[in-house]
Amino acid sequence: MASWLPIVVIIFAITLVVGPVMWLKPSSRDKKLAELRQRAASAGLKVQIQPLPESQGAGTAAVYFSQWRNPRRLQSGWGLELQRMSHELNFDGVWDWRKKREAPEAAKPSLKELISLLPADATAIFANDAGLGVQWRERSGGAGLDAIIHALGAVRPVIEEAIRLPQVGGAPVGNSREEGSAGGHRDS
Repeated sequence: MASWLPIVVIIFAITLVVGPVMWLKPSSRDKKLAELRQRAASAGLKVQIQPLPESQGAGTAAVYFSQWRNPRRLQSGWGLELQRMSHELNFDGVWDWRKKREAPEAAKPSLKELISLLPADATAIFANDAGLGVQWRERSGGAGLDAIIHALGAVRPVIEEAIRLPQVGGAPVGNSREEGSAGGHRDS
């Protein structure tokens, strides 16, 4: 029995050293998410983690953003969120405006097209300074990412122009971020 004791102590010591290292190893799901996000970055998308819409419960999900090509004079700051149930008062079936802030009327047909192109696990659409983004749970994997890349590539340029404020006499019309930075003063 005494001859087995050093072997048991060595195995125990190795287990104490290797055990915590194994906890640091990414799971297969973490590896798949990293691959998806790397593919998205290679396709020119930015990835941010944001809270899920209230209707989807607690937690976070990735938002894949297609950056604006020309972010000047855009009416952004609005979003669409997946709701629990479809209602005729919603924007499009189960999709409704986040915090009741709607996109400009000219963008609404393109937003309906965007919704039709998204994977089933999409939970929100955002238009902000980062660009036009789609939040999704990443459950649909590579096929879902391909759908988002295609949808944003096809619809983002159209939405970008639809939400652009017209320029009259060299000065933007309406409330834009540029007016806020210039103290809201415009020469007439």
